[in-house]
Amino acid sequence: MNKPIRHIAALVFLSILLLPVSGRSQQVDSPGLFHFPVGLSQGDLRWAMSVEFAKIPEDIIEEASYVRAPLFKFGVRYGLPNDFLLNGQIATQIINNHFMLGAGWVYKRDQLHIEVDYGLAYWFGSLEIEGFDNSARGWINYPGLAVGYDFGMLALTLRGELNIVTSLSTFAGDIEVSSDNNFFNGYSVALIMEQPLYRQKYITLGFRMNQLKLYWPTWPLFPTFNRYYYIPEVIIGFRL
Repeated sequence: MNKPIRHIAALVFLSILLLPVSGRSQQVDSPGLFHFPVGLSQGDLRWAMSVEFAKIPEDIIEEASYVRAPLFKFGVRYGLPNDFLLNGQIATQIINNHFMLGAGWVYKRDQLHIEVDYGLAYWFGSLEIEGFDNSARGWINYPGLAVGYDFGMLALTLRGELNIVTSLSTFAGDIEVSSDNNFFNGYSVALIMEQPLYRQKYITLGFRMNQLKLYWPTWPLFPTFNRYYYIPEVIIGFRL
């Protein structure tokens, strides 16, 4: 069994083990969920915070400790009529920043929920250290599909996203040194578990498998290999 399948299988197994534990505490309440594709009432606003840890391939990262820093995310979802919604996200690693806006639609049938969405993100980064004065910026499109199931004591969501780069530019000072446009950058698959702590406060545990040519937080290393890298991420989040 390859690594991505082992990681997803391990999270599913952990989720099953937690079922009896969570059953003694609280049932999942849809108003407390964030990643799960639940339809929101018009005007309903939800937000959540998370921290993500990625394992960058050694042939990219070498000794650059700043790329190993965790990625902090803040997300919001806003309900529209007829199960449509708006969503947004800010992700930052101090030297790297990523802003995404999108929209989606949710279909629900009993405990099974499905969401189709599309996000557009602008990201930029700047690094000045030991004579290194470089920056980068670009636009990324994220068409996505999420399938969630409410087990009553926890909610599991399987989410897939495509990663399409519409523009990418890097600079040395004010001089543009490289640019690329309109290329398929890869995809990601995530399995996310949400479980209530108490009242409407939830904890999120997840694993994401990325297959990408360019993982935007690694831009200061200027990876130029024209191949896809497997980059796993662990997700720990809260909805307070």
